[in-house]
Amino acid sequence: MKFLFTSIIFTFLLSLTSAFSQIVELEQGKIKGSTENTIHSFKGIPYAAPPIGPLRWHAPQAIARHDGQFDASNFGPLCLQPVRPDRPAPDMSEDCLTLNVWTPAIDSGKRPVMLFIHGGGFRTGSGNIPGEVFAKKGAVVVSIKYRLGALGFFAHDALVDLPANPGLLDAIHALKWVKSNIASFGGDPDNVTIFGYSAGGMMVNLLASNDKAEGLFGRAIAQSGYAAWPLLRSNKAPNTAPLNAINAENHARNLIAKLTSEPQTSELLYQLDGTELANTVTTFHVPIVDGNSIEEEPGIRFIRGEQLDIAYMSGGNSFDGSSMGGLGPTGPSEYEQELGNDLTEARALYKDDTQSDWLMRMWGDKRYVLSARLLADNMKNKQSNAWLYYTDFVEEEEKSTSPGTSHGKGSAFLFRVTDKDSTAMKALANEMQQYYFNFASTGNPNGVGLPEWPTYNGKSDNWMVFGDDREAKSGVITEKLDFAEKLYLKRVAPALDQ
Repeated sequence: MKFLFTSIIFTFLLSLTSAFSQIVELEQGKIKGSTENTIHSFKGIPYAAPPIGPLRWHAPQAIARHDGQFDASNFGPLCLQPVRPDRPAPDMSEDCLTLNVWTPAIDSGKRPVMLFIHGGGFRTGSGNIPGEVFAKKGAVVVSIKYRLGALGFFAHDALVDLPANPGLLDAIHALKWVKSNIASFGGDPDNVTIFGYSAGGMMVNLLASNDKAEGLFGRAIAQSGYAAWPLLRSNKAPNTAPLNAINAENHARNLIAKLTSEPQTSELLYQLDGTELANTVTTFHVPIVDGNSIEEEPGIRFIRGEQLDIAYMSGGNSFDGSSMGGLGPTGPSEYEQELGNDLTEARALYKDDTQSDWLMRMWGDKRYVLSARLLADNMKNKQSNAWLYYTDFVEEEEKSTSPGTSHGKGSAFLFRVTDKDSTAMKALANEMQQYYFNFASTGNPNGVGLPEWPTYNGKSDNWMVFGDDREAKSGVITEKLDFAEKLYLKRVAPALDQ
């Protein structure tokens, strides 16, 4: 009877805890969050002034203090982006610079901070994630929204002295907000890890190679980021460009020409409808080398040893090329033409793939997996260590139709929260999550009960392979990546030789 009474009291107290609202005092004022299953969440917190009207395309500005309590119980609107016609239109706004925080406790705990940057080809996506996955492990989790498409990455010669990458500067501004405010949520401002997937992984690489981000984080995880991929180049970029560089100002004018034939003055640009601007981008969008907000392509910066000295983890998927075509700048036939004289050698390397799969797989290896190896290998220029992973897991019911781990799966594995997954899927997700949490906590992914993950160096070429089992392997798709790197170095040779 005593045990039953105690159990009833405990359940009652737990239900009360779940119902309580949490109030946190920040520099910008009081915010009220919510609690569910012992995890406190604060959603839709503005971290910068609304980038609207005369602030469109400007670097993010400080947020004004608000009166009363800000209700942080719901996600903020998505940044403006194209919407599929077969789906309901989400809540979107040009006023979208918000972030979300999940924490196990509001105290002075100094927990590791994990800041997630979403993907979506720099044209879509949001930070609306199940952040409680890592908060339950003991981290303070932050996710951000940043300006997308032509509103976030845009260099037009009518916009004098404005940054070409306000979307990237949004992320830096959010990191500064974290530095100033995260202690109020029980986080350690001196122990921040940034991690992101696809375009978010590319943002991680851009930040890891950006002097403006120095001191704002100490660890970085780039999942299927594309640091070796060509970026647009502004007229303000360094003079010696990689081969076949595309001019950002011409690209911007072509985007605006989709909307109007009027003279493209600054007055006209500010009058354009934000939703229509977002809809001008119909494929992968890429950031812009302008010599300031982005000094140079991340791969080039890493090769030169100009990246930040931080613990670095990166990797990709065995069929990341599944993203080719649908939103990509090229399809298989165009990519085959692009390979030119290298086509025969490329096909021989991918002889085990079908005619319909091999170009997609190579495109994924060259865009995503090569980027991981290239940057990890060039951490040899720094004191900090690097770790590489390769995801090659396909669920049993998909093995007859999927040639490997598709592009979107890596992030899905990381935030897996459903009870419907197979035992193998749950085991993979749990181990990936623990490796990531360990890395954020200590700067090393290894820990009790996990297979040993060796640091990366070019001689051993050690990767952690996330497959049916987790094991360290040397020389993951080495010949294929060597071939891709040869093509990459040929493209960037002029910039490296200066």
